[in-house]
Amino acid sequence: MYKRVIITILVISFMVTACSHYDEIQKNAKESTAGDDESHNSGQNCMNCHSKGGNIEAVRAGGWWNIAGTAYQSGRVAKEGSIELWTGPNRTGSLIYKLAIDELGNFYTGKIVDFKGGAFPVLVDKNGNMNKAMQSSTLNGACNSCHGVSTKVISFN
Repeated sequence: MYKRVIITILVISFMVTACSHYDEIQKNAKESTAGDDESHNSGQNCMNCHSKGGNIEAVRAGGWWNIAGTAYQSGRVAKEGSIELWTGPNRTGSLIYKLAIDELGNFYTGKIVDFKGGAFPVLVDKNGNMNKAMQSSTLNGACNSCHGVSTKVISFN
């Protein structure tokens, strides 16, 4: 009898944890959209604040980003286009995720994106044409942790 009560409590605890608000957060996760101008700090590493161990106020106000960065065009922030992540280089394999670039040149999402196996980012113009592509894969979405620091900024040709 005692054993059954403990097992029942464990099963209920597991179910409550598994059915948490996580699914709701993912369904309503913030994400950049074309024409939006709510983002900020273009060019900075978004993950300095919008991540575990980052600025708690930034996370509460904006979100916890899984992909984030800034794109440029002609020396200014890009105001249109998108970033795509593919399983292979130069838009080969399968499309993993696509994010719009907002009015301040930023792109970001709080949605979970699977980077296992690596992802090949592609910069896409407003007409859907590939403009530039990373030839090496990445295992994370903190784009400005390298771009603008140890490598060139993300920029349209």
